Amino acid sequence: MYKKVKKVSGNLKNQFRNNVVTAVLAAFGLVIALVWRDVIQSAVDLFVAYLGLENGSDVISKLIVAFVVTLVCVIGIFIFSRYKPE
Repeated sequence: MYKKVKKVSGNLKNQFRNNVVTAVLAAFGLVIALVWRDVIQSAVDLFVAYLGLENGSDVISKLIVAFVVTLVCVIGIFIFSRYKPE
């Protein structure tokens, strides 16, 4: 009985540790995403200004940002999904 309880508690400890590590890594990823969001927003604002679409461009700028971010993320998903262990 003692060995079974010890084994179950060891598994619980490992699962807890794995979940905490996953949550911390996700939090770091969120911080990175928020920083890059500002960079992408600034770059797209410059691009929109270069195209001369500044009049009423808030919606256009957000649309372009959404498109660029979606494109970059989809490409990133395709690239990094190849490294996923099966």
